[in-house]
Amino acid sequence: MFERMRAVIGEAAAIASRPALDAEEITTARAWLRSLELMVRKLVLIEAMALAVKSRLPRMSNTVEIRQYAPPKPAGPKRAPSYSFKLWPRPPTPPARIRILGKPVLVREIWRERDRAAAARRLNMVRFMRTPEPQRIARRIEALSRVLNKPEYAARRLARRLRTTPTTAHAIVLQRPPRTSYADPNAESETGRRAFASLRRDTS
Repeated sequence: MFERMRAVIGEAAAIASRPALDAEEITTARAWLRSLELMVRKLVLIEAMALAVKSRLPRMSNTVEIRQYAPPKPAGPKRAPSYSFKLWPRPPTPPARIRILGKPVLVREIWRERDRAAAARRLNMVRFMRTPEPQRIARRIEALSRVLNKPEYAARRLARRLRTTPTTAHAIVLQRPPRTSYADPNAESETGRRAFASLRRDTS
């Protein structure tokens, strides 16, 4: 499915080199990426749950490890920044608050209004400073490719997250495929079923 996506929307380098994308191209690329990202996230969760269970087993070995001092390596040339795959969804946004009707009267209300206005100005500035859409889509393709090439690294990273925040597994399992999904429906349902089964085995 990843190769099918690359055949439809193009390679990451070709997309990043373009100055802009059409609205239809952006919609198609986002739908493909979201479908595959949800499946890969659940597949990595299955492996991470297995790693988390193994880490909780008692160790019976009495082996003493002796580490030797190694001098620090000289700093090499800086590598290009890489963008990691989002292994867990973002937390939900807080609910909307009811603002005060009319002009603020109290001092704390005046300061709150000034803070809101400053935050709105900063948000407008950040929107103009955002990375162009072709580069953001190319970054998501590259991050997805790295996870598919080395899934064990992503599984270990997610397992460390599950040890500190176990509810992350529930948030991943409860994610539903998008309405416009280009992935195989049988593969999506099977992946969701196996991810839910691994979660039930861990909590039972």
